Amino acid sequence: MNLTIKDILIVAKRKGHNINKNLIQKAYLYAKEKHKNQKRKSGEEYIVHPLNVAFIVAQMGLDTETICAALLHDVVEDTDSTYQDIKKEFSEEIAELVEGVTKITQMFETNEEKQAENFKKLFTAMEKDIRVILLKLADRLHNVRTLEHLSREKQISIAKETIDIYAPIANKLGMYDFKSKLEDNAFKFLYPEEYQKILEDVEKQEKERKIFLEQTKNNIEKKLRRYRIPAIINIERKHLYNIYIKLKHKKITLPEMKDLFAIKIIVKDKKECYIVLGIISEMYSFLPGTFKDYIAVPRNNMYEALQSGMIGEKGVIFEAQICSVEMNRISKYGILAYLSYIKNDKIDLENDLIKEKFIGVKNSLELKEKINDPKIFLNAIKQELFEEEVYVFTPKGKLIILPNGSCIIDFAYKVSIHLGNHILSSTVNGKEMPVITKLKNGDIIKIITTTNEIIPNANWLKIVKTAMAKNEILKQLEKVKEKISKCIVKLDIISKDKEGLVLQITENIKNLNVNILSLNTTFLEKELVKIEIVLEINQADSLEEIRKSISSIKEIKEVISGSRD
Repeated sequence: MNLTIKDILIVAKRKGHNINKNLIQKAYLYAKEKHKNQKRKSGEEYIVHPLNVAFIVAQMGLDTETICAALLHDVVEDTDSTYQDIKKEFSEEIAELVEGVTKITQMFETNEEKQAENFKKLFTAMEKDIRVILLKLADRLHNVRTLEHLSREKQISIAKETIDIYAPIANKLGMYDFKSKLEDNAFKFLYPEEYQKILEDVEKQEKERKIFLEQTKNNIEKKLRRYRIPAIINIERKHLYNIYIKLKHKKITLPEMKDLFAIKIIVKDKKECYIVLGIISEMYSFLPGTFKDYIAVPRNNMYEALQSGMIGEKGVIFEAQICSVEMNRISKYGILAYLSYIKNDKIDLENDLIKEKFIGVKNSLELKEKINDPKIFLNAIKQELFEEEVYVFTPKGKLIILPNGSCIIDFAYKVSIHLGNHILSSTVNGKEMPVITKLKNGDIIKIITTTNEIIPNANWLKIVKTAMAKNEILKQLEKVKEKISKCIVKLDIISKDKEGLVLQITENIKNLNVNILSLNTTFLEKELVKIEIVLEINQADSLEEIRKSISSIKEIKEVISGSRD
């Protein structure tokens, strides 16, 4: 598509904002002049890339400043222009946006170190202004669409980074359409043979099932008209990379996929969603175990809908997706649907929802300051961005969403830093469990605390998933170093397991006015448990008194004194 600046202005104006045409035209002419002797690998004039990025940004409905920054986003990195030049010619706001997406040019020992520093810079800028990441996503989308002109090595590197980092960012922001485009374009170059095969197989399946899906759709439309429920009904299919991942992970064939095709029913409001669910359940059979109510419990990327696998006409399986007009808008555009425009058409950058989306990334940035290993930082970023999540609850029913594989310690720190720093033991669904226990969907977790801050086990750093938990554990371990003058002892208790055992032990110790710094439980064979307790004592003779008090509990088999610092 041969874009012109006129095309960008038309799209920007269509979005209904007060676009400053003169400023955008000025940014275009400035960029064109600066890039005039440069060409892309395709042989095209370099200005083609900024024009395409600006067009994508305009399609997003972003403001004048972001469109200008899109046109200028490579001038600091690839020409003799500086941040100060952009600030002087345009504004500090536009210069900040350009600076936010400009890569670091200094030399690094490894590619991972360079990548880590560039992401740190990007996320730091994004924390100040969400438009930075939206601009970067637009830049990446056009780059990944034009990978055919690069070397195979570069294609693989950019495609992998797109799938590992940029697509999950788009997903985190609820921008499903954008995520799909990033993934499918990257998939095409990362695994070209698999891409082509899935494309051909999907088109074949679509051809075979189309007539029956259309019949199912028409029957639903007729039924809803009878109930006087206006609805928009569309037949959709999963995007190719999503299909590839499902086939790979579930080890199934394409015809076995229960959600390859979806019939999306868009109605007026939430109430009608549940009414429609009842109506279509009388028409077609649900597939057991496939129903999900993402209206009652929305996904962390803001997606809301009722979903279930169903058997339609002639036994064709499809996924029913029922949502309201507003839910559909948010599922397509994500955070873009929430960006509110205030005076002078500026985006409200203080939106609490925007801040909440990247709380995990913020913690990962803090982790980068404490651990200088770029691998650990990049892994932390990926874990915070991955789509897989576990949904658990506090005893009062508050929903807590964590990365899949999180343990009770992650849960405690997500609820509050104070709770994490004072965690002594825990129960999951009413049963005492070690604090390193991995969580499953639906678990109800209760944290039992101590009045004193704990001394965490250094091994926790290898177990916890969230950057927040890692950060706080590191802080606590640093505090331990400052307390080396105090007498710290460790006790290993071997006992027969029983309900309330940990509570009884801790009460006996607290009655002696001894500080409990940490407590870990390990299940042994033959109904035995090992409880490791780290204590802070002030009197040399208090240790024997503690041992006697613990040994007085009937189930205790042995109390072993460990190291004393």
